[in-house]
Amino acid sequence: MLSLPEDYAVCVDEIIEMARDVEGCLTEKEMRFLALLGACPTAEGRVLEIGSFKGKSTVILSRGAGLAGDPRISAIDPLTSPSVTDPDLKGKDNGWDDFRANLTKAGVVDYVDFHRTVSEEVAKTWDRPLRLLWIDGDHTYAGTKADFDNFSPHLSDRGIIALHDVLHQYDGSIRVFCEDILLSDHFGPCGLVGSIGWAQYFCDPAEAGGYRRQKLDLYRRVSRLIPYYVFQQKHTGIRKLMAKFRRSQVPHKEIHPEAWLAMLDRN
Repeated sequence: MLSLPEDYAVCVDEIIEMARDVEGCLTEKEMRFLALLGACPTAEGRVLEIGSFKGKSTVILSRGAGLAGDPRISAIDPLTSPSVTDPDLKGKDNGWDDFRANLTKAGVVDYVDFHRTVSEEVAKTWDRPLRLLWIDGDHTYAGTKADFDNFSPHLSDRGIIALHDVLHQYDGSIRVFCEDILLSDHFGPCGLVGSIGWAQYFCDPAEAGGYRRQKLDLYRRVSRLIPYYVFQQKHTGIRKLMAKFRRSQVPHKEIHPEAWLAMLDRN
């Protein structure tokens, strides 16, 4: 039976305040959901973050994991913004100084096993099971697909995968979420919180069978947006209105922690 850590609500508020001023692209509800993923292990294994930027999600995940008794996480980012989808470093060569300063200020710098390189290099030797895989790096299709293919095989039974920017302008996260997660027999409970798409992994496809209808319904809603993102065009007029309408048809509101845990406790 999954449960929330003691004084969860108060602790999460503190985590959000700590991370609020760190530069990054997470909304309030996305920050709260990431803290929940860190604080409520659904399986044995490590938390792995792909894409750290200035450390906003890194701080949230480590502090959240600390509520479950172990703040240690792993993170990967070259901090040079090599992808066309990466945030602007605003004239700097890399984001190392800001990243380390933000982790130090939050008190988690000693708990983050940081790999300052591209994820493909880490994948060559990675052999640790994962309870949470957070993909928020290269948002091109090739980049997101590579991160999924390289690290999802390390997911523990009942572990969680989460991808950022499923409902934003680049096509990598939305295509991988639809094609490799929602259409896979190995994923069960799933959903979106803001632009975070998430799902729970099952080694035995039979255990995920009861979620087939839920996944297909979500697939139909989300996949309708793919044509609006795949060419990265700026939409105007009726096409812009249609994209907004399609997005509004995708459930992506904030989820209460108790409701999320109840979804995972069905099996």
